[in-house]
Amino acid sequence: MKKSAKVFFLLLNIFCFVFLAGAQEEDPKWSRLSNLTPKEELEIFRAAYPWVDFELDYDKQVKDWALKITSYKKTTTLYRAEGLYLPKEELPNRDHYWRVIYKYTRTLDDPANFSEEKKQMIRDYASTENRKNGAVSSKFIFGAIYDCATRAATESHLRSMTLWNKPVNMHRQVGKVLDKVEAKVWKLAKTDKEVAAFLKAIVRCYGYNWRQIRDSPTRSFHSYGIAVDILPKNWGNKIVYWGYEKQKGNKNWMLIPLKSRWMPPAAVIKAFEDEGFIWGGRWAIWDNMHFEYHPELFAAQELYGEKLK
Repeated sequence: MKKSAKVFFLLLNIFCFVFLAGAQEEDPKWSRLSNLTPKEELEIFRAAYPWVDFELDYDKQVKDWALKITSYKKTTTLYRAEGLYLPKEELPNRDHYWRVIYKYTRTLDDPANFSEEKKQMIRDYASTENRKNGAVSSKFIFGAIYDCATRAATESHLRSMTLWNKPVNMHRQVGKVLDKVEAKVWKLAKTDKEVAAFLKAIVRCYGYNWRQIRDSPTRSFHSYGIAVDILPKNWGNKIVYWGYEKQKGNKNWMLIPLKSRWMPPAAVIKAFEDEGFIWGGRWAIWDNMHFEYHPELFAAQELYGEKLK
Protein backbone atom coordinates (compact mmCIF):
# COMPACT_ATOMS: atom_id res chain seq x y z
CA MET A 1 0.00 0.00 0.00
CA LYS A 2 1.33 3.48 -0.87
CA LYS A 3 2.35 5.78 1.98
CA SER A 4 -0.38 8.30 1.10
CA ALA A 5 -3.03 5.56 1.36
CA LYS A 6 -1.69 4.46 4.74
CA VAL A 7 -1.87 8.04 6.02
CA PHE A 8 -5.45 8.34 4.77
CA PHE A 9 -6.57 5.16 6.54
CA LEU A 10 -4.78 6.20 9.73
CA LEU A 11 -6.50 9.60 9.81
CA LEU A 12 -9.82 8.04 8.86
CA ASN A 13 -9.60 5.51 11.68
CA ILE A 14 -8.51 8.10 14.22
CA PHE A 15 -11.57 10.20 13.38
CA CYS A 16 -13.96 7.30 13.34
CA PHE A 17 -12.55 5.67 16.47
CA VAL A 18 -13.74 8.63 18.49
CA PHE A 19 -17.17 8.60 16.89
CA LEU A 20 -17.63 4.84 16.89
CA ALA A 21 -16.65 4.63 20.55
CA GLY A 22 -19.50 6.97 21.41
CA ALA A 23 -17.41 9.99 22.33
CA GLN A 24 -19.08 13.31 21.65
CA GLU A 25 -15.86 15.24 20.95
CA GLU A 26 -15.10 16.01 17.32
CA ASP A 27 -11.35 16.30 18.01
CA PRO A 28 -9.79 13.40 16.05
CA LYS A 29 -6.66 13.51 18.21
CA TRP A 30 -8.53 12.16 21.22
CA SER A 31 -8.11 8.53 20.17
CA ARG A 32 -4.31 8.87 20.19
CA LEU A 33 -3.80 11.48 22.92
CA SER A 34 -5.29 11.38 26.39
CA ASN A 35 -4.45 12.87 29.75
CA LEU A 36 -4.27 9.51 31.48
CA THR A 37 -0.88 8.58 32.88
CA PRO A 38 0.54 5.03 32.79
CA LYS A 39 -0.10 4.66 36.53
CA GLU A 40 -3.69 5.85 36.16
CA GLU A 41 -4.28 3.28 33.43
CA LEU A 42 -2.78 0.67 35.76
CA GLU A 43 -5.35 1.57 38.42
CA ILE A 44 -8.13 1.31 35.83
CA PHE A 45 -7.08 -2.22 34.88
CA ARG A 46 -6.81 -3.25 38.51
CA ALA A 47 -10.28 -1.89 39.26
CA ALA A 48 -11.82 -3.53 36.18
CA TYR A 49 -10.17 -6.96 36.59
CA PRO A 50 -9.56 -7.58 40.32
CA TRP A 51 -8.85 -11.28 39.70
CA VAL A 52 -5.80 -10.43 37.51
CA ASP A 53 -2.38 -9.26 38.75
CA PHE A 54 -1.01 -6.16 36.99
CA GLU A 55 2.48 -4.74 37.56
CA LEU A 56 3.98 -1.71 35.83
CA ASP A 57 7.70 -1.04 35.38
CA TYR A 58 9.70 1.24 33.10
CA ASP A 59 11.87 -0.58 30.57
CA LYS A 60 14.94 1.62 30.01
CA GLN A 61 16.07 -0.42 27.02
CA VAL A 62 12.76 -0.10 25.16
CA LYS A 63 12.13 3.38 26.66
CA ASP A 64 8.53 2.58 27.46
CA TRP A 65 6.38 1.31 30.31
CA ALA A 66 6.02 -2.46 30.50
CA LEU A 67 2.79 -3.91 31.90
CA LYS A 68 3.12 -7.41 33.32
CA ILE A 69 -0.20 -9.26 33.35
CA THR A 70 -0.48 -12.47 35.35
CA SER A 71 -3.66 -14.48 34.85
CA TYR A 72 -4.30 -18.22 35.06
CA LYS A 73 -0.71 -18.66 36.25
CA LYS A 74 0.65 -17.17 33.01
CA THR A 75 2.54 -13.87 32.75
CA THR A 76 2.48 -11.69 29.65
CA THR A 77 4.45 -8.45 29.14
CA LEU A 78 2.98 -5.72 26.97
CA TYR A 79 4.37 -2.25 26.29
CA ARG A 80 2.14 0.74 26.84
CA ALA A 81 2.87 2.40 23.45
CA GLU A 82 0.70 5.42 24.33
CA GLY A 83 -2.16 3.26 25.51
CA LEU A 84 -2.06 0.54 22.84
CA TYR A 85 -0.49 -2.20 25.02
CA LEU A 86 1.47 -4.16 22.44
CA PRO A 87 3.96 -7.02 22.54
CA LYS A 88 7.51 -5.92 21.80
CA GLU A 89 7.45 -7.30 18.27
CA GLU A 90 4.39 -5.19 17.39
CA LEU A 91 5.82 -1.85 18.53
CA PRO A 92 6.96 -0.92 14.99
CA ASN A 93 3.33 -1.41 13.84
CA ARG A 94 1.70 0.81 16.46
CA ASP A 95 -0.12 2.89 13.83
CA HIS A 96 -2.15 -0.21 12.99
CA TYR A 97 -3.90 -0.28 16.38
CA TRP A 98 -6.41 1.68 18.44
CA ARG A 99 -6.08 2.54 22.10
CA VAL A 100 -7.36 0.06 24.69
CA ILE A 101 -8.97 2.70 26.92
CA TYR A 102 -11.27 5.21 25.25
CA LYS A 103 -14.32 7.23 26.20
CA TYR A 104 -17.59 5.30 26.13
CA THR A 105 -20.68 7.44 26.65
CA ARG A 106 -24.10 6.01 27.32
CA THR A 107 -25.90 8.13 24.75
CA LEU A 108 -27.40 7.40 21.34
CA ASP A 109 -26.64 9.67 18.39
CA ASP A 110 -29.58 10.47 16.12
CA PRO A 111 -28.56 10.01 12.45
CA ALA A 112 -30.94 12.81 11.53
CA ASN A 113 -28.33 15.17 13.00
CA PHE A 114 -25.32 13.83 11.09
CA SER A 115 -23.39 16.35 9.01
CA GLU A 116 -22.48 15.53 5.42
CA GLU A 117 -18.85 15.16 6.50
CA LYS A 118 -19.79 12.68 9.19
CA LYS A 119 -21.94 10.65 6.79
CA GLN A 120 -19.06 10.34 4.35
CA MET A 121 -16.60 9.48 7.10
CA ILE A 122 -18.85 6.62 8.22
CA ARG A 123 -19.20 5.37 4.63
CA ASP A 124 -15.42 5.44 4.18
CA TYR A 125 -14.81 3.76 7.50
CA ALA A 126 -17.27 0.96 6.74
CA SER A 127 -15.80 0.33 3.29
CA THR A 128 -14.44 -3.16 2.67
CA GLU A 129 -11.01 -1.73 1.84
CA ASN A 130 -10.76 0.17 5.11
CA ARG A 131 -12.03 -2.76 7.18
CA LYS A 132 -9.27 -4.89 5.67
CA ASN A 133 -6.46 -2.31 5.84
CA GLY A 134 -7.43 0.20 8.52
CA ALA A 135 -6.50 0.25 12.18
CA VAL A 136 -7.93 -2.42 14.49
CA SER A 137 -8.57 -2.80 18.20
CA SER A 138 -5.48 -3.69 20.20
CA LYS A 139 -6.61 -6.96 21.79
CA PHE A 140 -3.36 -8.35 23.14
CA ILE A 141 -4.24 -7.30 26.66
CA PHE A 142 -7.52 -9.23 26.52
CA GLY A 143 -5.73 -12.32 25.32
CA ALA A 144 -3.56 -12.06 28.43
CA ILE A 145 -6.39 -11.24 30.85
CA TYR A 146 -8.61 -14.10 29.71
CA ASP A 147 -5.84 -16.51 28.63
CA CYS A 148 -7.30 -16.49 25.13
CA ALA A 149 -4.23 -16.21 22.93
CA THR A 150 -5.07 -19.54 21.27
CA ARG A 151 -8.26 -21.38 20.50
CA ALA A 152 -7.33 -24.29 22.77
CA ALA A 153 -6.63 -21.97 25.69
CA THR A 154 -9.84 -20.03 25.10
CA GLU A 155 -12.03 -23.12 25.00
CA SER A 156 -10.49 -24.41 28.22
CA HIS A 157 -12.08 -21.44 30.01
CA LEU A 158 -15.56 -21.63 28.49
CA ARG A 159 -18.69 -22.12 30.54
CA SER A 160 -21.86 -23.59 29.08
CA MET A 161 -24.77 -21.64 30.55
CA THR A 162 -28.23 -20.34 29.79
CA LEU A 163 -29.19 -16.71 29.30
CA TRP A 164 -32.95 -16.23 29.65
CA ASN A 165 -33.40 -19.96 28.99
CA LYS A 166 -31.28 -19.88 25.83
CA PRO A 167 -28.01 -21.90 25.76
CA VAL A 168 -24.82 -19.91 25.30
CA ASN A 169 -21.09 -20.46 25.84
CA MET A 170 -19.08 -17.67 27.49
CA HIS A 171 -15.74 -17.21 29.17
CA ARG A 172 -16.35 -18.25 32.77
CA GLN A 173 -15.36 -14.84 34.17
CA VAL A 174 -17.85 -13.04 31.92
CA GLY A 175 -20.46 -15.71 32.57
CA LYS A 176 -20.45 -14.68 36.24
CA VAL A 177 -21.29 -11.11 35.24
CA LEU A 178 -23.96 -12.23 32.77
CA ASP A 179 -25.64 -14.07 35.65
CA LYS A 180 -26.11 -10.67 37.34
CA VAL A 181 -27.49 -9.09 34.18
CA GLU A 182 -29.89 -11.98 33.69
CA ALA A 183 -31.19 -11.74 37.25
CA LYS A 184 -31.74 -7.98 36.93
CA VAL A 185 -33.70 -8.35 33.71
CA TRP A 186 -35.85 -11.21 35.06
CA LYS A 187 -36.75 -8.93 37.96
CA LEU A 188 -37.53 -6.01 35.65
CA ALA A 189 -39.82 -8.21 33.55
CA LYS A 190 -42.14 -8.72 36.52
CA THR A 191 -43.24 -5.07 36.42
CA ASP A 192 -42.12 -3.80 32.99
CA LYS A 193 -44.26 -5.02 30.06
CA GLU A 194 -41.67 -3.92 27.47
CA VAL A 195 -38.95 -5.98 29.15
CA ALA A 196 -41.31 -8.95 29.46
CA ALA A 197 -42.08 -8.72 25.73
CA PHE A 198 -38.35 -8.50 24.96
CA LEU A 199 -37.67 -11.74 26.83
CA LYS A 200 -40.56 -13.48 25.11
CA ALA A 201 -39.26 -12.46 21.68
CA ILE A 202 -35.73 -13.82 22.13
CA VAL A 203 -35.11 -16.71 19.73
CA ARG A 204 -31.49 -17.46 20.61
CA CYS A 205 -28.31 -16.01 22.06
CA TYR A 206 -24.83 -16.33 20.58
CA GLY A 207 -21.72 -16.10 22.72
CA TYR A 208 -18.38 -17.77 22.00
CA ASN A 209 -17.52 -18.22 18.33
CA TRP A 210 -13.93 -18.57 17.12
CA ARG A 211 -13.93 -16.23 14.15
CA GLN A 212 -12.70 -12.97 12.73
CA ILE A 213 -14.74 -9.79 12.38
CA ARG A 214 -16.45 -9.67 9.00
CA ASP A 215 -14.16 -8.07 6.35
CA SER A 216 -11.43 -7.61 8.96
CA PRO A 217 -8.13 -9.37 9.78
CA THR A 218 -8.71 -9.16 13.53
CA ARG A 219 -10.47 -11.59 15.87
CA SER A 220 -13.98 -10.87 17.00
CA PHE A 221 -14.52 -10.42 20.73
CA HIS A 222 -16.88 -13.38 20.37
CA SER A 223 -13.75 -15.49 19.92
CA TYR A 224 -12.67 -14.48 23.43
CA GLY A 225 -16.02 -15.51 24.89
CA ILE A 226 -16.67 -11.98 26.17
CA ALA A 227 -19.37 -10.89 23.71
CA VAL A 228 -22.99 -11.96 23.33
CA ASP A 229 -25.59 -11.39 20.61
CA ILE A 230 -29.30 -11.43 21.44
CA LEU A 231 -31.50 -12.31 18.49
CA PRO A 232 -35.24 -11.52 18.55
CA LYS A 233 -37.89 -13.31 16.51
CA ASN A 234 -38.07 -11.83 12.99
CA TRP A 235 -35.76 -9.05 14.20
CA GLY A 236 -38.85 -7.44 15.66
CA ASN A 237 -39.75 -6.58 12.03
CA LYS A 238 -37.01 -3.95 12.15
CA ILE A 239 -33.34 -3.65 11.17
CA VAL A 240 -30.81 -5.01 13.63
CA TYR A 241 -27.39 -4.69 11.95
CA TRP A 242 -25.82 -2.11 9.62
CA GLY A 243 -24.01 -4.70 7.48
CA TYR A 244 -27.20 -6.40 6.33
CA GLU A 245 -28.44 -3.13 4.84
CA LYS A 246 -25.12 -2.34 3.19
CA GLN A 247 -25.09 -5.78 1.57
CA LYS A 248 -28.51 -4.99 0.09
CA GLY A 249 -26.98 -1.95 -1.64
CA ASN A 250 -28.32 0.70 0.71
CA LYS A 251 -25.60 3.38 0.58
CA ASN A 252 -27.39 5.42 3.22
CA TRP A 253 -27.66 2.64 5.79
CA MET A 254 -26.17 4.93 8.46
CA LEU A 255 -29.21 7.22 8.10
CA ILE A 256 -31.79 4.57 8.94
CA PRO A 257 -33.93 6.21 11.66
CA LEU A 258 -33.58 4.95 15.20
CA LYS A 259 -37.28 4.05 15.22
CA SER A 260 -36.65 1.65 12.33
CA ARG A 261 -33.87 -0.23 14.16
CA TRP A 262 -34.58 -3.06 16.55
CA MET A 263 -33.25 -2.30 20.02
CA PRO A 264 -33.45 -3.94 23.41
CA PRO A 265 -35.50 -1.89 25.89
CA ALA A 266 -33.58 0.95 27.54
CA ALA A 267 -33.87 -0.83 30.90
CA VAL A 268 -32.17 -3.92 29.47
CA ILE A 269 -29.36 -1.87 27.93
CA LYS A 270 -28.88 -0.16 31.29
CA ALA A 271 -28.71 -3.51 33.08
CA PHE A 272 -25.89 -4.58 30.76
CA GLU A 273 -24.01 -1.30 30.98
CA ASP A 274 -24.33 -1.14 34.75
CA GLU A 275 -22.43 -4.44 34.87
CA GLY A 276 -19.65 -3.38 32.49
CA PHE A 277 -20.97 -4.33 29.02
CA ILE A 278 -20.89 -1.89 26.13
CA TRP A 279 -23.73 -1.95 23.59
CA GLY A 280 -23.08 -2.15 19.86
CA GLY A 281 -26.10 0.02 19.17
CA ARG A 282 -24.09 3.07 20.22
CA TRP A 283 -21.57 2.59 17.41
CA ALA A 284 -21.85 4.45 14.11
CA ILE A 285 -21.59 1.04 12.41
CA TRP A 286 -24.31 -0.21 14.70
CA ASP A 287 -24.88 -3.76 15.83
CA ASN A 288 -27.95 -3.55 18.03
CA MET A 289 -28.01 -7.20 19.10
CA HIS A 290 -24.43 -7.05 20.38
CA PHE A 291 -22.99 -6.57 23.89
CA GLU A 292 -19.37 -7.05 24.92
CA TYR A 293 -17.70 -6.91 28.31
CA HIS A 294 -15.37 -3.94 28.81
CA PRO A 295 -15.33 -2.98 32.48
CA GLU A 296 -12.13 -0.99 31.90
CA LEU A 297 -14.12 1.64 29.99
CA PHE A 298 -16.55 2.16 32.86
CA ALA A 299 -13.73 2.09 35.43
CA ALA A 300 -11.91 4.75 33.41
CA GLN A 301 -14.97 6.98 33.43
CA GLU A 302 -15.60 6.43 37.14
CA LEU A 303 -11.99 7.01 38.25
CA TYR A 304 -10.78 9.61 35.78
CA GLY A 305 -13.81 10.83 33.86
CA GLU A 306 -12.70 14.45 33.91
CA LYS A 307 -9.46 13.52 32.14
CA LEU A 308 -11.37 11.82 29.35
CA LYS A 309 -13.09 15.02 28.33
